[in-house]
Amino acid sequence: MPHSGIFLFGMERSGTTLLSMLVGAHPDIAVPLATSGLWYTFDARRDDYNELRRTHDLRRLVEDVIAHERIQRWDEPISVDDVLPHCDPGDYSSVVAAFHAAYARAKGKTHWANMDIGTLDRLHRAHELFPDAKFVHIYRDARDVALSNIMTPYSKGNLAECADNWSRRLTTNFRMGRILGPEQYLAIAYEDLIQAPEQTLRKLCAFLGVPYSDAMLRYGDDAAAKVPQDRKWLWPNMDGSLDRTAVQRWRQDLSKSKRIVVERYAGELLRDLGYETHARLPRSVSAEILDIFYFIERGHRLKRLLKAFGLRPRSTLERRWAKVANPLPRRNHSSITADARDGTHNKTTGA
Repeated sequence: MPHSGIFLFGMERSGTTLLSMLVGAHPDIAVPLATSGLWYTFDARRDDYNELRRTHDLRRLVEDVIAHERIQRWDEPISVDDVLPHCDPGDYSSVVAAFHAAYARAKGKTHWANMDIGTLDRLHRAHELFPDAKFVHIYRDARDVALSNIMTPYSKGNLAECADNWSRRLTTNFRMGRILGPEQYLAIAYEDLIQAPEQTLRKLCAFLGVPYSDAMLRYGDDAAAKVPQDRKWLWPNMDGSLDRTAVQRWRQDLSKSKRIVVERYAGELLRDLGYETHARLPRSVSAEILDIFYFIERGHRLKRLLKAFGLRPRSTLERRWAKVANPLPRRNHSSITADARDGTHNKTTGA
């Protein structure tokens, strides 16, 4: 039988967590902590569960999903009995829906939404599994995305690499969104969400078919309960106040040469989306040298070299958090990086 749902997604460090907290604060919509590729990973492993042909196969899958760290981090416990009775043999989408419906019941809500940055690259599969679903894509200025991305321990590229990935992945996704049409696909700008939150959320609620609620702007308490203590450093401003300084941060933090490099890869799409860019990229020797360095350093070759010598410097976010909280144990760095890498894996860059 078909299942409906709401899928929230975007490129990492584009406001996906903020969006999930705002939507999850709606009195009718339950949004658990992001699964970051979990459902697509298990979808690719259906052969391991005999294509879910029997109840026994379904049970094995449900038990394995429940045991996964991502589900263990949800702020509501989910049991096999909460999920299995609502799963249909041979229907993987029923398993995904059953987990989210169980979470929604625990929250006393009628609708469920899934936040997963992996959907950015697997929108086609999400639509195959849930042909009646609503898809909400949040995007952000490539310059701010790249700046924020390289501050994290799970960053998969330098500024140029991030900008190139941003341009190619979003271009593909917007094309898929046009195929789905305005009834099923909505793209919203992070900047609009920050600078005109009520107007943007009213538009979002109209798209989802639910009444607007001011509770969405009072998401702080909900966010505090959802984000595990050992992950709060990833989203230091998740306190219920919208951080307007996060908009156009690149104006202060990007040098002229770095801006030129980022706009070289992302400028065309930035302009198409209405962002201010150079009308024509200035000539800059330093930008050319920097671009060559970024090309050589693609795939974090330097970081991998340091790792080979046993050096694992903490990311900018980790260092900042250490100043206001207990320093993260060194052993956690590799597990956090591996966790993010496994959960957000995609071919081009996967919050």
